Amino acid sequence: MNTIFQAKCYFLAVIFLLISFSNVFAQQNDTKPCRYKKEIFAFGPKLSVNVANECHKRAYKTKFTPGADLGLFFRFSPGRLYIQPEINYHIRNTKDVIIGMEEPYIKYETHHLDIPVLIGIKVIDFKFLKLRFFAGPEFNMRFKGYMDDYFHQLGIIAGLGVDVWRFTVDASYSFLGYIYPHRTLYNRSNVFKVGIGFKCF
Repeated sequence: MNTIFQAKCYFLAVIFLLISFSNVFAQQNDTKPCRYKKEIFAFGPKLSVNVANECHKRAYKTKFTPGADLGLFFRFSPGRLYIQPEINYHIRNTKDVIIGMEEPYIKYETHHLDIPVLIGIKVIDFKFLKLRFFAGPEFNMRFKGYMDDYFHQLGIIAGLGVDVWRFTVDASYSFLGYIYPHRTLYNRSNVFKVGIGFKCF
């Protein structure tokens, strides 16, 4: 947990540093602000690290354990507003602490198809630097893992992102409830992700 908190602090420090550089860049280019060809469409690969917390009413609780995502993103941005659907291969590692059992925990790995649709706004929009906020629906389907059960989840994802040249960095939080085979919010997943991608044109 200390490593995760340190990573969050480093990430926030980088964001503040980039915002400071953007202010300097804006002052140097005050005579001709933002006169460049707008980025209307971009796509590319994306790699993320995730930590997930599974909540299953009062049966058991989980510990945060790192996992990984690998996928593609597609961004449509005619202006400051943009829409970004993604398709990701999502690997989630989980440690379940079962209440009343002698074993300290059960550790397992699950594999998912994750499809978020992000709707965002660029609050800073320079040629080589952008700061974005986004939110949207997210669909998650588990197809391999513990007991090989199939589960579908639907929820909300929100976060912020920074673009530097063609590199893009996102930090997001997802709240996912189960919709198949049992529709309930008592059993849910909380997922935090930090990912880096590369925009291809």
